[in-house]
Amino acid sequence: MPRVRIIFEKTDWFVFVNHMDLPTVFSRAAKRAGLAQEFTQGFSPHPHISLAAPLAIGLDGYAEPADFWFVTWDNSSESAWNSYLPRGLKILRSSEVDTDGPALGKVANAAAYEIVGLMSALDKEGLDILKDEVTKSGVLFDASISDGRISLSVGGLEHCGAGNFVRALKTAGKCDGWSDLQMTRLLVGRWEPQVGKVVPLI
Repeated sequence: MPRVRIIFEKTDWFVFVNHMDLPTVFSRAAKRAGLAQEFTQGFSPHPHISLAAPLAIGLDGYAEPADFWFVTWDNSSESAWNSYLPRGLKILRSSEVDTDGPALGKVANAAAYEIVGLMSALDKEGLDILKDEVTKSGVLFDASISDGRISLSVGGLEHCGAGNFVRALKTAGKCDGWSDLQMTRLLVGRWEPQVGKVVPLI
């Protein structure tokens, strides 16, 4: 049965939908599109799905990966599936991957974030605070600031994410909380040292 990796975006009002609700939304849309999913074994079978590290509620995600197992998959499947997804959730591209390949969580080892201060511009001190936080909670691959816009490429996604960034900046007096920041997860993929950036999985 095909294992299909998708890259999707989560934007608009859908940023307020919990990560744990995504399998249900995707599966219902797939069913309406006539796509039969493979189910897990056991006492409580459910569609075979693997999602990457959770995206915090309220954040736009522009390139989020997920794996789905289908009974069949062809060139028209992606378009049919997309047509039944709600506004704010869109599949950008898809590709069949090795059924016996490594788990998504093993290959999706990095994420790129962009952070902007809404009430006051973030500065180099804010960048240093975030660099220290990432070093403590995850892996820092790259960090920079330009025109008050901080870019972070991080690993250790199970422990390092948007909540850590907000908490560190608030503790240092750089913001009052989430409402003072515009934060976006630009990409979840793998860190590619040869090019010095996070690259997509497909």
